[in-house]
Amino acid sequence: MKFCIIYNKKSAGSRKSKFVKKIYEEIQKNHQIVLFDTKNEKEASKIIKDISINKYNRLILAGGDGSVSFAVNELLKNNFDPPENFALGYIPAGTVNMIQAELNMKKKVSHIVKTLTSNKIQKANLVKINDKYFILMAGFGWDAQIVQSINPSIKKILGKIIFAIKGLQKFIFMNNNKIKVSVDNEEIYADWILCLNTKFYAGHYPVANTNIFENKIVSYIFKDLKRIKLLYYIYLIIFYGDLSKSTSVITKTSDHLILDGLENDIPTQIDGDNFGNHRKITILNSNKSLNLITA
Repeated sequence: MKFCIIYNKKSAGSRKSKFVKKIYEEIQKNHQIVLFDTKNEKEASKIIKDISINKYNRLILAGGDGSVSFAVNELLKNNFDPPENFALGYIPAGTVNMIQAELNMKKKVSHIVKTLTSNKIQKANLVKINDKYFILMAGFGWDAQIVQSINPSIKKILGKIIFAIKGLQKFIFMNNNKIKVSVDNEEIYADWILCLNTKFYAGHYPVANTNIFENKIVSYIFKDLKRIKLLYYIYLIIFYGDLSKSTSVITKTSDHLILDGLENDIPTQIDGDNFGNHRKITILNSNKSLNLITA
């Protein structure tokens, strides 16, 4: 097989660089493989654009969840028509690595090499958000404010700790604007919304009754986000993995949601990366999918 590894250096330090290189060297023993160290999205975009020309069977993304999300959007933007044996693979080299949990991967070189060179492939569901797609989740409001406040350079140094620091900051100085959610012929006014295509949230905590291989979007709508309630939600995530235990959280399983910021822009994150601020957002089950290599 012909492999292409794109390593997002922005999302990792020197120790992870050595980790990625070891995986590359092991795969190289039995397969044709090229490793690209990319410093920015422009470099990665050019490589992804030429995937068809170079006839790679495996596109391996080494980085965080956002690296995979970026690659998926670039493939779709370029109208990539994957051959039957084409698949995306993942090397966990980012901060949170939720896709690692979905793929049931261990963070060991031998395990990752065995996974990436196998033919164990499943189709991952893609969810459309305005003109883009996400593979894991989208957050609107509180958690998006946290993501948007994080400097990527500091994130690279501090790792997951920066999320706790910024989360505490946003907890203390909580500032919510109402978002109108139109779903299932209802209109709900909320402070925070989570749309999950994944089982996991906030790291490797199981929360939703879905996964990236299931054609189902689970949305949690938080109508009245106060500090004491937020602490309770965090408690439910960590100890129960079930936000639906709270009566103040509306749980919806729907393929279509429309969000309206009314007179304000909605802070948005997809797959843990900043997606900017939007006055209106449409979320659709796209019925598109891409092959992912699983453990």
